[in-house]
Amino acid sequence: MTQSYEQLLRISIQEVMSGDLPSNGDASADDQTSSRTQPTSATPEKPAVPDDFPSNISQSNSAPVATSSETLTKVRDKQVDEYSSQLSPCETQQLDKLLVSAPYPAAVSIDALKVIQARRGWVSDASLSLLSAYIKVTIAELDSVATFYNLIFRQAVGEIVLHPCDGISCDLMGGIEVRAAISQRLHINPGETTPDNHFTLIPLPCLGACDKAPVMIAAKRVHQHLTVSKIAKLIDGLEENSK
Repeated sequence: MTQSYEQLLRISIQEVMSGDLPSNGDASADDQTSSRTQPTSATPEKPAVPDDFPSNISQSNSAPVATSSETLTKVRDKQVDEYSSQLSPCETQQLDKLLVSAPYPAAVSIDALKVIQARRGWVSDASLSLLSAYIKVTIAELDSVATFYNLIFRQAVGEIVLHPCDGISCDLMGGIEVRAAISQRLHINPGETTPDNHFTLIPLPCLGACDKAPVMIAAKRVHQHLTVSKIAKLIDGLEENSK
């Protein structure tokens, strides 16, 4: 891969968050978020719980929590059935606009993946195959781009994805306690989705907003100066606004 090709593919967190093309997201971030946190295998595996999360998450007065793999598999199968046969007219129209302005097809890879995810919620193997055939870029090339950026999802996620920062600056300002409070509130660990498919928790290594630590991206916004006492109200607000 040449230097110019890498530069064409580089994209910041706010661009991936935005549903518009070209995108101008609100979050300030850098490219340090390139390591993915969610598994990329066909069948999601329950991720290991980081040491900074409590070993016992209270689930008193709550219904039994389904495993993350069960929830994600159900959602994945439903969405694959719905979208596996062909690209929608809206998707092909947006892809055509990208291809017209690109020097070569591979240059639109990240934006093309954003088009697919904007409609489908994530990029399944079937969707990747359809995209590959349409823009004439190999599946391997598209998958390498999709798995490099941790805001392109190669497994099913919930309606709202929570990205609390687990960088050192946020941890020094109480980020460990904030992430533990999120897990306890939703009864899920990092990498898991709630049984109602409403929230998925995926911490990111740095969101580029260290002066506002602890921070979290959710619903295309950067939530700043988080504390344990703010978590319940924040999650309730996100759930209410999504209805």
